Amino acid sequence: MASTPRETPKHDTVMDVTEEQIARVYAQAFLGVAIKAANMDGLIEEVTSLVTDVLDKFPRLEETLRTELISHEHKQGIFDRVFGQRASKQVLSFLKVLAIHTRLGLLRPIARILNKLYAEHRGLTDVDVRVARELDDTLRQAIHNHLKATLGTEPVLHVTVDPSLLAGMTIRVGDRVYDGSVQTQLNLARKAMIERAVDMIETQPERFMQV
Repeated sequence: MASTPRETPKHDTVMDVTEEQIARVYAQAFLGVAIKAANMDGLIEEVTSLVTDVLDKFPRLEETLRTELISHEHKQGIFDRVFGQRASKQVLSFLKVLAIHTRLGLLRPIARILNKLYAEHRGLTDVDVRVARELDDTLRQAIHNHLKATLGTEPVLHVTVDPSLLAGMTIRVGDRVYDGSVQTQLNLARKAMIERAVDMIETQPERFMQV
């Protein structure tokens, strides 16, 4: 199986389309810097770690970085004090650029998009797989091999167990969803049955008026 940088946690937040686009621009810019560096993997991991090891664990710091009540100069000073001896010069400069342009609130989507772009750069494709029960190694490998042959790239499986599916699985690749779950099949069958009943009521009402 292919390896991929540590994922940032998924947050159920709704982002404005424009903010998503802006986050992508910054992610692409940082990827351009990282590609030219000798420690590309490490730089991507640093940005990811900012979310998983800093923002997630220190929410008050995240609030401080997001607020516009604090000047970007003060925030840059925070970066120098907190990350100066730990962060690479590329990541530190990137944070300061975000501060100047009041974009620190986009760190989470930037890290998420950056990891996706980095995976694409390496010829990898993230695949979300939802299954009713844990996959054994044989089935996981079979799914991996089938997706690799179908997509023409190296799939990175992110498996989630969801008992509500009853059986089968759903596979999401980007915006495409392949749903083979029993729960979905039952829902489709139920919907079809209701639609047939409604159609009969509308086209043959006399059958439903008989005593």
